[in-house]
Formats: sequence, structure tokens, C-alpha cells
Amino acid sequence: MPRYLEEVAPAKTAEENINNLCFKKGGMLVREFENIFTDLFSIRSDTYKKIVRLLVDGSLEYDDICKKLKVEKTGYVSELLDDLIKSGFIKKDFTWSISSQRPSKIAQYRLSDNYLRFYLKYVEKHLSDIENNVFNFKSVEGFPGWMTILGLQFENLVLNNRDSINQMLGLKPENIVTANPYFQRKTKRYQPCQIDYLIQTRFNTLFVCEIKFSKQEIGMSVVEEVQQKIKHLVRPKGFSCFPVLIHVNGVSDGVLESNYFSEVLDFGKILTN
Repeated sequence: MPRYLEEVAPAKTAEENINNLCFKKGGMLVREFENIFTDLFSIRSDTYKKIVRLLVDGSLEYDDICKKLKVEKTGYVSELLDDLIKSGFIKKDFTWSISSQRPSKIAQYRLSDNYLRFYLKYVEKHLSDIENNVFNFKSVEGFPGWMTILGLQFENLVLNNRDSINQMLGLKPENIVTANPYFQRKTKRYQPCQIDYLIQTRFNTLFVCEIKFSKQEIGMSVVEEVQQKIKHLVRPKGFSCFPVLIHVNGVSDGVLESNYFSEVLDFGKILTN
């Protein structure tokens, strides 16, 4: 069990616990980021911090990371990224060729540690006020971009439990060729395409999984969104696509009555089992 979970007070609300752990002087998670990076990476910790900061708002390819760091593409940057992967802070998601089933050289780096994203986005900028006991915590929902960040955090949570998703879809491990976030670049012939979680089976079937977080029930716009992704997805003839919606706060009657999705999975059932 992670140490911080022992600090959670069951009698208090989630927001009260977040306030005590992250936004009060002496809170366990106020200085945890600095402690982690200093202990693990010593004098190079600042360089590692720059990389994880780049990934706070979404995944990036290697070339983009180097460009944003304003450094040449060298083995040094690759070494830093590998260290962050081994430490469990980021993941390297490879896309692949659906026709050949071979991994592509194209990959995206994703911030997989949800605490780091929350800290860098919302705690770090208030450190001075927190240390001086003058930070006024009202509600996490008042933070800028909160719903977008929750969407990224939820996506990480789902991808960390992909075996459970596969089981809910009735897929046996031996029948899965590849399962990962999927992306294709824009070319003269093809449109770009980004799929939250794509499962390819040996039976020439593709499960196109849309991971959607919303405070309210998910509406009909998600149907058109996934339709466009499948339309742009480059795949060989004879491959069948099964759209899947993974949610946590319910979907509208319109989505269910459309019968567009082959499966609508309530991720909350995984969390409570």
C-alpha cells in the first residue's frame, strides 16, 4: 500500500483529505515531489523535472520533447527518458502496424504518475502560500483546467487496469495481438488518428476503446467523435471495428439507444470489485 494512503482519514471527505495532504504546511504530499527527485536523481534532478513538466498536459513524441527542451536528439535525452520509465513516472507507448502486427518506431511518452501531474499542475505554483499558511483551498473543481486533467488521470487509471478491461470484453490473453494507446501521424494520404486504447486480436478484429471522463452523463457527441476516429483509422480490408466506450459517471439514454457501441463499460465496477 502506498504510504500516502495511510494518511487518508476515512471520516473526512475527499477534498478535506486533499487539502490536508497537499495544501497545508507539513502535508505529506507538499514536498514529496522534491524529495523523490532529489533522492532518485541527485544533481540531475532539474533536468528530469523539465521532462515531466513537458508531459503534464499530454503525451509527446521524442522529437517534440527534444525540441521543447531545445536540445539535440542524443543518447543523453534517451537515457533520461529511460530512467523516468524505470522509476515508474512515465510510460513509452508504441504504436504499431495493424497489417504487419509489428511495433512502429514511433512512440509517445506519457506521464503515468498521477501524483506528479497533480503536483506540477496545482500544488507547485502555490508552495509559497502553503508554507506561509495563507493558501485558501476552496475546491479542486475551482482549479483551472480541472476537468481536462481529470480526463488524463482517468485515462491513466484505465490503462493501468487494462487486463480488467480485456476481461470485461471477454478477450482471452492468447487471442490479443497488441493492446495499447494507438496513434497515426497525418500524411498526404491519411488523416491523423488518436485512439485511447486499441485492442487488436488474431481474428482481425479491432476494439476501438474511447476512455471518457465527465461529471455528467456522456452525451451523443461521443458517438460522432468515435465514428471519425474509426473513419480515419488506416487498416487492412477484412478488419472489423468494435467501438467501446469506457466511462465512470454514466451515459445518456440516447447513447445507449443508438446501439452504436458494441460495449459500454462502467469502470466504476472495476474500482468497487
